[in-house]
Amino acid sequence: MRRGTRSLEQALIWRTRNKKYERLTHDIDLANGRGLEFGPANNPIELPTDLSITYIDYDKRASAGLTGAVPIDYAWAGSGSLAVVLGRRDYDFAIAVQVAQYVPNLLGWFRGIHGVLRPRGVLNLSLPDRRLMFDAARFDSTIAELVEADVHGYDRPSVRQIFTHTYQALAIEPVQIWNGRNPNEAPLYCGEDALALAYDNAINDHRTGAYRSCHCWAFTPLSFLDVIEAATRLKLFPFVLNDLTLPTVGGFEFYVSMRRDEVEDPRALIDKQISALHYIKNNILRVQREARLLFGT
Repeated sequence: MRRGTRSLEQALIWRTRNKKYERLTHDIDLANGRGLEFGPANNPIELPTDLSITYIDYDKRASAGLTGAVPIDYAWAGSGSLAVVLGRRDYDFAIAVQVAQYVPNLLGWFRGIHGVLRPRGVLNLSLPDRRLMFDAARFDSTIAELVEADVHGYDRPSVRQIFTHTYQALAIEPVQIWNGRNPNEAPLYCGEDALALAYDNAINDHRTGAYRSCHCWAFTPLSFLDVIEAATRLKLFPFVLNDLTLPTVGGFEFYVSMRRDEVEDPRALIDKQISALHYIKNNILRVQREARLLFGT
């Protein structure tokens, strides 16, 4: 457990000036509390000194070799009980910047984090919009794939996840897409050897038990909401969504804020979850309609 690195005054000022920081600290009391950050590598969120921060990654050596990487306090890959690993269930918040797409068992990961937050505790995360980066050629991940990963309790990427990530990654940057380049015209990141390399990576890692960091999931903001709604109806997703913020022009990530709600009745909780999901989805659809009307597309 460590302390943050900014003064409270600095953090509050930065929250008003930096959209990313504001979204990742949404609904977090910056004056005091205890929190988690997942996959901080060498770029942890600079939180106030009055906050206690615990760092988690799939392996304590995940950031080995990165200059300035923060030490990892606990290893947890997303399956099994996070509460057992940490030995407590009273965290005020959790932050995950560009981490969730790497988690082999996303539903188990959400469930584990929910289990260590206090009531009204917040999880804020960012995810890449697959349309705006090298995952543009991939299909949206489905609820069937999430359920499969959860049933099998994946704690490392599966054959399918490794194969898809290696084979379908494109050699394209977000700025190129924003400047009008069609991702369908971009070459494969791994070139002509992509297919064979994907097979070799997937099979060899399966045989050896190696952990290969890869994009296990690909979402757009709306496809993410769709799978979360399906998981909610299956009682596999425990959070209530607070907010979803779309990527900014030139960017590629969207931001999601969710909370451990105080409602305990299962039926009432699902109603609250679905209501929040529909409210957020309808806002996104409204923005899309307005954009089409404004630009005639």
